[in-house]
Amino acid sequence: MMPPALLASAQTLVERSKWFLVPAVLLALGMVYAMMECVAAFLARPSRRAHPSSRAALFARLLALNREGEPYRLQVARRADLDVIFDPVDPSWRARFASVKLTTGYRARLVLDEERHELRWFEMVWTRSGFVGFDGVWPRINWAVWAVAGYIDVQWTGWAFGLSGGFLPHVSSAVRFSLDTVALKREIRTIASRAGWSFHPKIWWFQVRRCADGAIPRGLVPSATRYWSERQFWGTVYLLSYVLTLMYIVVASSGWAELGRRATLLPLLGFSAFWWAIWGAIMLIFYLTNRRRVAG
Repeated sequence: MMPPALLASAQTLVERSKWFLVPAVLLALGMVYAMMECVAAFLARPSRRAHPSSRAALFARLLALNREGEPYRLQVARRADLDVIFDPVDPSWRARFASVKLTTGYRARLVLDEERHELRWFEMVWTRSGFVGFDGVWPRINWAVWAVAGYIDVQWTGWAFGLSGGFLPHVSSAVRFSLDTVALKREIRTIASRAGWSFHPKIWWFQVRRCADGAIPRGLVPSATRYWSERQFWGTVYLLSYVLTLMYIVVASSGWAELGRRATLLPLLGFSAFWWAIWGAIMLIFYLTNRRRVAG
């Protein structure tokens, strides 16, 4: 979307000195980080209840989700308040084997911030597959790992393998299972809302933990200011970092005079209108989707 003349100038600058890319990459990374924080803040569901419940009361309601037959288990965590453990295998099926291996794993972490009446949430899904054996007469080892972390709102599928005991265990049985990351979050979000607490997903694991003294770290960059909400803060940072990134590329490649030329300004404005229209649509979809889930 960059004007051809400006693109050619930028390419010439890169050929002359690669150091031009360092500030551009740093600004772009800052913009992406602000964008992620902005999305996470937008997903937060503040509660309008005048008198929120205590942390102990909310803690007890969350532990009450440990019902028999559910694939999830909430347990007290060492570095946080609660861990969500996913185990889709029926206990009677598991008891038939020496061990069970899952191709897909899930774990979530919760911290109850009583000062802000905020339930912080971080989750991770990972898949792994491996093979150790022989391909004909040649030994063969394959291993693959893939993970997604932050806020996950999808359904996954995987396999559970029942392994026999012995020196060389082998797969005795395999069953397919599904992982629904939506249903449990809907329940937890509803419980938090009824207790007068906000449900706030975070994109980094260190934002959902407790220090040795029990304090909750606020992060390297302040997520809220005295007068702005977290959405307003990160939305403003996102917008400013976007503008600064474009201005740096234009000025570093062609100078300040290029910003005043219609051949440069109009394509940049057109691209920006398209970019922010897409993000406006994404935020609207997030808002409507989460509103229906909370209402449900």
